[in-house]
Amino acid sequence: MAVFVFFGLTGHDPWKADEAYVFGVIHSMLDSGNWLVPTIAGEPFMEKPPLYYWVAGGFVHVLGGWMDEPDAARMASGFFMAITCWAVGSAAHNWWGRGTGRYAPLLLLGCLGVLTQTHMMMPDVPLLTGFALSAWGFSIMLSRSVIGGLLLGVGAGVSFLSKGILGPAVIGITALLLPICFSEWRTRSFFRGLAISLAAALPFVLIWPLALYARSPSLFMTWFWDNNFGRFFGFSAVHSGTEHVDGFWLQTLPWFTFPVFPLALLAVWHNRRVLLTHPGMQYGVIAATVISLVLATSESVRAIYALPLLVPLAILATPSVYLINRLPDLLWARGSQILFASLAGLIWLGWLIMMSTQAVPQWPRLLRVLPADFAPEFDAPTFGLAITLTIAAGFALRIFAKLPARGLTSWLTGLTLSWALLSTLWMPWLDYGKSYRTVFSEITWPTDTNCIASIGLGESERAMLDYIANRTTVRREIQPVASCNTLLLQGYTPTGNGAVDQSAWEPVWEGSRPGDSWQRFWLFRARSPVAMLPGQVVQVN
Repeated sequence: MAVFVFFGLTGHDPWKADEAYVFGVIHSMLDSGNWLVPTIAGEPFMEKPPLYYWVAGGFVHVLGGWMDEPDAARMASGFFMAITCWAVGSAAHNWWGRGTGRYAPLLLLGCLGVLTQTHMMMPDVPLLTGFALSAWGFSIMLSRSVIGGLLLGVGAGVSFLSKGILGPAVIGITALLLPICFSEWRTRSFFRGLAISLAAALPFVLIWPLALYARSPSLFMTWFWDNNFGRFFGFSAVHSGTEHVDGFWLQTLPWFTFPVFPLALLAVWHNRRVLLTHPGMQYGVIAATVISLVLATSESVRAIYALPLLVPLAILATPSVYLINRLPDLLWARGSQILFASLAGLIWLGWLIMMSTQAVPQWPRLLRVLPADFAPEFDAPTFGLAITLTIAAGFALRIFAKLPARGLTSWLTGLTLSWALLSTLWMPWLDYGKSYRTVFSEITWPTDTNCIASIGLGESERAMLDYIANRTTVRREIQPVASCNTLLLQGYTPTGNGAVDQSAWEPVWEGSRPGDSWQRFWLFRARSPVAMLPGQVVQVN
């Protein structure tokens, strides 16, 4: 679990797209000292509450002397995932008995949906932590109302400060449905715990929104209305690009929740006779149903939004560890070992090709997503670490072969090894293709620049331009009358997303991220003061 959680958090720049703008907020907070209003390159960015930015900024402050700023900030994801694993394991232990708590985190981490996103700077990671803490609270609230209520309240509060209203709303609906549907939850201890949880959640729910409202009512409404209700019901323009496509979840959830979903179904079927009386089964079914209904009805969808669903599914699936027959478990173990041994061998082969030819492997499918012009270099510490991990994985499989859940441990061991090898042997290549450093560090800015206007520049690009090149732009989309003598254009066609009057604007630079042939940047300098007027840039379809 430690290798899975912490490998891949360091050694690379913020990557396109979410990581770049999340780090942009963190960088802006550290530079400006304004920890109340999230901003990107000087502009308010009210999409999400600031918990992740605060914690990541704290890690940068503490670890900045030993790590690059993005690496230190990314340690926040490891911190939240460690808490998530502990909370899910504790909940499973409380509901299923001694010895079961170790398997719930393995089930959670084994899901394919967890692999990449939880290693990035993403506010969805503490949202997952909030749901895990709330599950831990539910698991002990019937016997220890004070501790259970505190955990439930903190979990709801963490989810609120991570992504907004939806997280605590789902937790709250689950808390209301449990006593309505099942008599086991209609106890004085549970209702006392709910009162305590409400008190524990209030500081999380009230302090930042009230302070934000006192600073700027308009920014508060942008966050509260547009980025909570607007995204869910679909009337807000800020959700463009995440519209709900028919069949999206039917295509996404099978791979995103694998292998925990079929194991949860197995556990529910086997324990169907106690489904209506076992609190753990009751919580898992109710929580998973509520989260699924919210995902299905929301007008804004992305795969990462399903992360909280993995918490109740992992808890439901925990008994399946002891229910899988010996033959299916052995087949799962052998299949996992063959699959991931092949994948690890492929990663090693690609690295050997890079070291022997000083060029990347000419594998057509891979070169569709990674640049072909990367120049690899040998790094002895990285090589030694990769060798050590490969040998350790072999020893781990021998140890796990004598323990229960051989299929699960073989799956997670192979998944962890493959991820760790990618995070070591291939990390320079991955970073070269996914970072903005190459494109923004090579720009030669005109020496007489008074300000830089921009057209079509996205949030991630503005954030990375500020971090890498220490440049901020005046966006024509919000300040159309700004008169700048330098213009940066971002587009998806050879001429960008607009036409520039060549007689008024002189092109001085053109570029793109390595391997990105469809999204490009153009830099222009005004030939005369007249060209600085925004009317010289004509938007075309």
